[in-house]
Amino acid sequence: MNRISNFVCLANSKKFSGRCIAGKMQDAKGNWVWVRPVGGPGGKEITEDDRKYNDGSGAQVLDIINIVVKQVDIHPYQSENVIIDSGYYWTKVGGWPVANLQGLIDSPGALWELGDSSTSGLNDRVGDVNLKVARQTLFLIEPQALEFSVGVEGAAFGGNKRKVRAWFNYRGVDYGLAVTDPILEAKYLAGPDGQYQNSSVKYMTVSLGEPFNGHAYKLVAAVF
Repeated sequence: MNRISNFVCLANSKKFSGRCIAGKMQDAKGNWVWVRPVGGPGGKEITEDDRKYNDGSGAQVLDIINIVVKQVDIHPYQSENVIIDSGYYWTKVGGWPVANLQGLIDSPGALWELGDSSTSGLNDRVGDVNLKVARQTLFLIEPQALEFSVGVEGAAFGGNKRKVRAWFNYRGVDYGLAVTDPILEAKYLAGPDGQYQNSSVKYMTVSLGEPFNGHAYKLVAAVF
């Protein structure tokens, strides 16, 4: 039986009808490496049942977890994916203090390729020409000049759904990424449309998501 041991959950974000769970664990050399547990075919999201503990509660960010897995997932570019064994409960073995997140920070030069923006975002996607080789698709970063916006995106194309987006600077580059952290999203959707500063957020997990219409979108999967 293969197992992810002492996995620190750093993302529990929305993904299709389930969740995208991701976090870090130490490898045999003691290095902290990213792991993304995934489910079965389709979008490979983690269901509510998948992430349950034996007491009926569900995995949350900053939980330290043991997870039984089947095998490495073969993905075109997400190098961190492993397929879970859904026949076993996950096991919570502790919690990771927010104060200790500094020890898990990543320091990429940029958040993937730059210069490709959606209609509503900024530097928020990567074209499929760059999605042919496995790469790191998760980072824990410290954003600068962070603001959140709430409003309808896609109105010009007939859409009417409100979306929360994070606007920030990282290493001299500005980004505007969609937020998939369900707790933060619910907080801002409960209020009026607008632009909001939030100095309490110190860290963010950013993810390069699944391909969609020729692009993979950069997402804010968790905030701390």
